[in-house]
Amino acid sequence: MIFVVAALEEECLGLVGRWGLKLELSVHGTPQKIYSGTRFGTSIKVVVTGVLQHNAVSMLSKLLIQGIPRAVVNFGCVGAYEGRGLRIDFQTEIAWYTRPFLLQTADLGVRRDVVCTTGSRFSLGQPGCDCEDMELYGLASLASAHEIPLYSVKYVANYCNEDGPKDFERNVVTARAAGEGVATRLVDMLCRKGKL
Repeated sequence: MIFVVAALEEECLGLVGRWGLKLELSVHGTPQKIYSGTRFGTSIKVVVTGVLQHNAVSMLSKLLIQGIPRAVVNFGCVGAYEGRGLRIDFQTEIAWYTRPFLLQTADLGVRRDVVCTTGSRFSLGQPGCDCEDMELYGLASLASAHEIPLYSVKYVANYCNEDGPKDFERNVVTARAAGEGVATRLVDMLCRKGKL
């Protein structure tokens, strides 16, 4: 079993359609959903958690009761800090790792020199960082505690500024297309090989 975790449905609907997954659960009154199916004989669950670390950790914790997955893949967008070299670029694919958690990496032809920080709202930048993510650190902590390999594939849909929410809405569908190819290659490798 492999869990692909995204904060918002808009971030992962392309994968759901591409992989032919079916809606398994929709939590009334929340954005939380689970889509399920199989790839190469491996059970896949795309989990929509809602924004921020507490939602991601809560939803994934509930799923761990069903069993420990082979891997967790965090998929979705990051907000880029202006002037740090990242841009809203529909051809750029970003996979990154965080410290102090070891995030598994694979040779997927993506950038690995991006430094990402955690954030709970759009900030205007943090020293030495290129972008921010709102869920990954919570997922990294949970995966580390359960010794689950964690992978992350991210793309840029907006800058972290006052226009960030509007830019996200305008760009997410187009921006995620680049990341979907990387996520599909990664999940397919995990399904076929078991680990990287």
